[in-house]
Amino acid sequence: MARDKGLYRRKDSPYWWINIVLPNGKRVQKSTRLVSLSDAEEFLTNLKADAYKANRYGISAHHRWQEAVVRYLTENADKRSLDKDKIYLKQLDPYLCDKTLEEINMELLWPFIHTRKDVDGVANATVNRNLEIVRRILHLARDEWCWIQRFPRIRMLKEPRRRIRFLTRIEANKLLEELPVHLRPVMQFALATGCRRNEILQMEWRRVDFDRRVAWLDHGTTKNTEGRGLPLNRDAILALRSVQGLDRRWCFTYKGKTMKQIGSAWKRALAKAEIENFRFHDLRHTWASWHVMSGTSLQELMELGGWKSYEMVLRYAHLAPEQLASAAARIEQRIEPVVQSATFSLR
Repeated sequence: MARDKGLYRRKDSPYWWINIVLPNGKRVQKSTRLVSLSDAEEFLTNLKADAYKANRYGISAHHRWQEAVVRYLTENADKRSLDKDKIYLKQLDPYLCDKTLEEINMELLWPFIHTRKDVDGVANATVNRNLEIVRRILHLARDEWCWIQRFPRIRMLKEPRRRIRFLTRIEANKLLEELPVHLRPVMQFALATGCRRNEILQMEWRRVDFDRRVAWLDHGTTKNTEGRGLPLNRDAILALRSVQGLDRRWCFTYKGKTMKQIGSAWKRALAKAEIENFRFHDLRHTWASWHVMSGTSLQELMELGGWKSYEMVLRYAHLAPEQLASAAARIEQRIEPVVQSATFSLR
């Protein structure tokens, strides 16, 4: 019966899905994001009604920004960065709360942008995080929720290109010397694998195989929530061996407990080593930079670091211009010896 109405269930999804041609002639095939059949039927009924009004009378349901925000937060309840999204949305609320989605455009957003920049003194990059979530919600409203047909371009502000901060080998060794004993293996493992801080601090012995010289990050333990394997080089093996036996479960611990943060000891070590403007995450940049300068291709680096797009590793391409030497040589002017009266000359 449900399929006759345009609703069906998929084996790989707990939600009801829609597959129907609306009164305006548009075919809709998408998830309702609803588990209850009655809720899905109500959703489909409203969808048909809105499409009929738009087609027959040129009237569309004017959904408001607050309504879209509530739906966005509900559908993304398991998003890891949802708390940040809530902060951005709260900052936008005074400017958009009473607006319909059709009313939102750059002209409406400029007062918000000027306030954030001129009064709050934030950088363009910070403002862009707010604009990105506006654009994301409007895309959902058009492409998935069918609440609007179109919306104007939301233009991002110009951001300065961020400098890649990495350590030299000498700086890295100097910092290692200043770190307390419990943090040295953490830094050594970061430089050997490119893992992020939380990926390292949550590493368990059950996910380490010394015989195969590999470790793996389970799904949900990485930034993009997808698991990946880690080939362990000699430096990574030595870092793990130095802490083996200290705890039955966790690889890196402090006073018998798993570490949640690296604490003020990291900042003190940086000060003693006279290293400025450097975060723990910059160890990942250091690892990537050392790889590229040692001849690792960007494709290999992308797989090693678990990046989802090639664009993410292009920022390291400038660190190894010598790898393009053979390509540059392809248009060199050919130099050939010419025999003239037993005298060699070059042309």
